[in-house]
Amino acid sequence: MLVLNPMDDRTSPPAILASDADRKRAIETLQAAVVEGWLTLEEYSDRVGIAVAARTDVDLAALTRDLPATRAMAIPSGAPAEHRAICSHIVRRGRFGLSAQSSFLSVFGTIDLDLRDATLPGSEVELAVRNIFGTVTVIVPEGVDMQIEGGGLFASQYLDASSTTPVPGAPIVRIRASGPGGSLYIKHA
Repeated sequence: MLVLNPMDDRTSPPAILASDADRKRAIETLQAAVVEGWLTLEEYSDRVGIAVAARTDVDLAALTRDLPATRAMAIPSGAPAEHRAICSHIVRRGRFGLSAQSSFLSVFGTIDLDLRDATLPGSEVELAVRNIFGTVTVIVPEGVDMQIEGGGLFASQYLDASSTTPVPGAPIVRIRASGPGGSLYIKHA
């Protein structure tokens, strides 16, 4: 009598080459998962990179295996969140929920905002950054679509996008910058 090991590859159906449509469906599932708070931006970015390079349906299935089969309701966006660094330093990093609209005020202060482990309330978030002779740094994972608008008198903006291309349909982080004399750094990590 032949007994097959449950982990034996012969018991699994053969892998089928993944099509572009298969990759697109997997990425759409990942997009929904990041919007619903199941994945952080960094987890999303990592998995999308793997999906783009996936060769088989088995590779794609592994990317969504740990996600719930049923969709949860999106995280409510609530009221806009306000953060202030007035001659002080604010650091936001780790796993936290980002509001759909958040405002950051730096007056001779420093704000470090690391969005790699943040969860989003929707496919787009807006950060209003008023920077008055301060320094604001925003870190996002590869593949996230960063859009920067505005600026201020004597203000500087540094966007490090040399090695990243937004994934079509990726979450959008829109920054509306204003204020004189501040420095805004946007980094992909």
